[in-house]
Amino acid sequence: MSDLIIAGSKFTGSDAEYFGTLAILVAIVLTAIGVFLFVKNRLEKARRARIQRLVQQLDGRPLVYVPYADCQLTVPDVLSSAQARGYAMTPNGSALRYEFTLGAPQTAFAGNPLLREVAAHLDGRPSYRRRIFSTSLTLVELMVLAHSRGYTVQQNQKFYEFARHQGRP
Repeated sequence: MSDLIIAGSKFTGSDAEYFGTLAILVAIVLTAIGVFLFVKNRLEKARRARIQRLVQQLDGRPLVYVPYADCQLTVPDVLSSAQARGYAMTPNGSALRYEFTLGAPQTAFAGNPLLREVAAHLDGRPSYRRRIFSTSLTLVELMVLAHSRGYTVQQNQKFYEFARHQGRP
């Protein structure tokens, strides 16, 4: 058995066979990377186009309704686009639409009592971390709270990380 292993481990081909095999492997890897980057670029362009369509609908009217089917974005994308244009966003599950109100404070998710606990930690410190599994709050609820307190929030695998906006006292 050991003779078979030793015999199989000795390469008896020419340098051309070795480099040919290596070139094929490199070509396969480069093709896979190219396809991945192409698909990723297409998805990002489609996302930007959907955000642009949403922004066009948020044109200064005091109340805007956008059906879920017309806005195929993630809730954090919808929320951040709305807040950037001065709108409060409320998802209406029974009507299957997002409702945007111009100039209103973001109160759509203020009903959760756990928000008061998190709000107590957003007291001006430069950053705050909260374990994801220690709370039932969603990222969107935390985004609304963080924005109202002058923070941004990002999610990684284990924590929600809050960071104070630059230039805020």
